[in-house]
Amino acid sequence: MLSRIVTLLLFFGLSTVSAQEWEFSLLGGTSGYMGDLNPENPLAFNDWAAGASIKYNLNHTWGIRGNFAYANLFAYDGNSKVQQRVERNLGFFGSVKEAAVLVDFNFFKWLPQRGRIVYTPYIFAGVGGISFDPKWYLPYIIGETPRKVKLRDMQTEYHDMDNHVPYPKYAFSIPFGAGFKYNLRGPWSIGMEVGYRLALTDYLDDVSGNYPTQPPPRLPAQLSVTDWQYLAYRNAANAAQPVGQRGDGRPYDSYMIAGFTLSYTIFKGGCPEWQ
Repeated sequence: MLSRIVTLLLFFGLSTVSAQEWEFSLLGGTSGYMGDLNPENPLAFNDWAAGASIKYNLNHTWGIRGNFAYANLFAYDGNSKVQQRVERNLGFFGSVKEAAVLVDFNFFKWLPQRGRIVYTPYIFAGVGGISFDPKWYLPYIIGETPRKVKLRDMQTEYHDMDNHVPYPKYAFSIPFGAGFKYNLRGPWSIGMEVGYRLALTDYLDDVSGNYPTQPPPRLPAQLSVTDWQYLAYRNAANAAQPVGQRGDGRPYDSYMIAGFTLSYTIFKGGCPEWQ
C-alpha cells in the first residue's frame, strides 16, 4: 500500500529531491466517538488521546507518515437527549489502537529554519488498521469493586444462525483530517490537528443489529445468564424485545482525535532546505 501511494504521488509530477527531511511528531489531546450510541454529534469529544508519527517529506508540499494513535472512547445512552436512547440504556467504554499510513498536503511551502513562511495549514488522508475491545460494568454491589466485562466475549447480539461467532477485534480504518503547524525556531514546530476515522466495523460500541433471542452456548467463566441479559438488554422499561432493532442500522462506526502537536525536523546531511 505504501509503495502504491508513493507511485501515485510521483505520477502526478512530484520531483525527487536531494535533501529530503524526516519529521518526528507527538500529539496529545482529546477523543470522541460516533456510532449507534451517538449518531448525530461529530463534536462529542469526551476522553483523551495520544499519538506519534514519523514523516518523510517528499518536498515542500507532500509528505508520507507512519502514524500511531491511542484513543479512549466512551458513550452512554443515559446522557442522550433522545428519549428512545435513554430508554435503551446501553453504554460502552474502551480504547482503540491505530496504526496508519497517511499522505500530507501542505497548502504553503514548508521550510523550517529557512522559509519566509513559518506556518502552514495542511490536510491528510490514508489507510490504517485498528484494534478495539469495548467494555461495560455489571451492576454495582455495595462494598465491592465494580466489575468490568468485555462485551465482545458476552455476544450481546447472539443469534444461532446469523450472528453466532464473536465479531473480530481488528478492522481497517480510513483516517482523514486537517491541521495547522507553526515553526517556533530551528527544527522545532508546534501545531493543532483534527482527524476523523471511519472504522470499517459497526462494533466499536458493541451495538449493531438486533436484540438476541437467546444467550450464547458459552459465556466467560464466573459470568451468568443473568449477567448476559443485563448487558444485552439493559432496559428497565422493558421496551427491548428479542429480534427488535438494537442498533441504528448504519454499517460503520467512527471516532475522532483532536489535539496539539510538537514536532522535530531532522535534515539530511545537515541541509536546512530542499535543493
